[in-house]
Amino acid sequence: MAKVTIEDISRRTGLSRGTVSRALNDRPDISQPTKDRVIQACRELNYVRSHAARSLATGRTFTVMVLLDHLESPTAVALLRGALAQAQANNYVIHVAELGHDDGVAAQYIASLAGRRDDGVLVAARLASEGWKALVEIAERQPLVSCVEVDGVECDILLSDHVESGRLAGRHLFAKDRQHALYVHAPAGSAAADRLTGFRETCGDRGVNPHDVLFELKGAAPSPAEADRLVEKFRTVDAVAASDDSLAVQLLALAARAGRHVGEDFALLGQGDTPLARAVTPPLTSIDDGAVEIGRRAITLILQRVSKSRLDAPETTRVAPTLIPRASTLPLQ
Repeated sequence: MAKVTIEDISRRTGLSRGTVSRALNDRPDISQPTKDRVIQACRELNYVRSHAARSLATGRTFTVMVLLDHLESPTAVALLRGALAQAQANNYVIHVAELGHDDGVAAQYIASLAGRRDDGVLVAARLASEGWKALVEIAERQPLVSCVEVDGVECDILLSDHVESGRLAGRHLFAKDRQHALYVHAPAGSAAADRLTGFRETCGDRGVNPHDVLFELKGAAPSPAEADRLVEKFRTVDAVAASDDSLAVQLLALAARAGRHVGEDFALLGQGDTPLARAVTPPLTSIDDGAVEIGRRAITLILQRVSKSRLDAPETTRVAPTLIPRASTLPLQ
């Protein structure tokens, strides 16, 4: 089969070769409908463009570096999934760096990025001050988007709205004017603290004293004594929200100890919508914190900055979470 050329795309679309070339190079003087027309023709003809030729013509590498803490994190994986999908849709390649938990090693690696030619950098790792300092020089040369709070770097920021997640949990918990509800909070970082803030706000809106419906753990998991107290409480409440999915799964076992049947006479929900929520029986209602959407938007932002189709000042955007109802809260639905 003969190789498809720009001439073939030109004939298919009725556009000049120059227009087709500029559309493929994502030039700002070509309208989006025209670019879409060219892309559709490329798909129909199975046109595969030379990466080297594309890079030479535009001065870009068509790569984005993504910095993650570690790939064991469900949130990091979800964000990466969104970034990959958006990058592939725009013929970009994602390079991934897993920085781990050694701040010194992370800072050294980030400093080494100055010698790379990626078109942009997506930061989804929590860095120490040395890491952010190393990113300052990079942010001056190429677009940088962060999905965590930043320190001393001017860039676009996309964050999960964990406060709204807590509000959603509270609204679902108090559905049908339920009075016998409980929110179990584990101190597991800023996300959990923000979710608790949102839950307290919902309590205020409903005229509920948060102290009456809140059980605060001392650690990430209930101690034996806390577990015993929760079992007793579960015998008198009929709806429980946990500050994260991992905790919710642990509460699932405690509900069984209390003689309750989750999804029947007892509602239970988590937050984060991790794979864990879908793996247990019954499947857990949870709140998707928008990590996939954040990954998509982050790549879109980087490409807009690269093409200079967006020239406004960097901004911070909080992405709204979404309640994902499942069998564990059937009594509330």
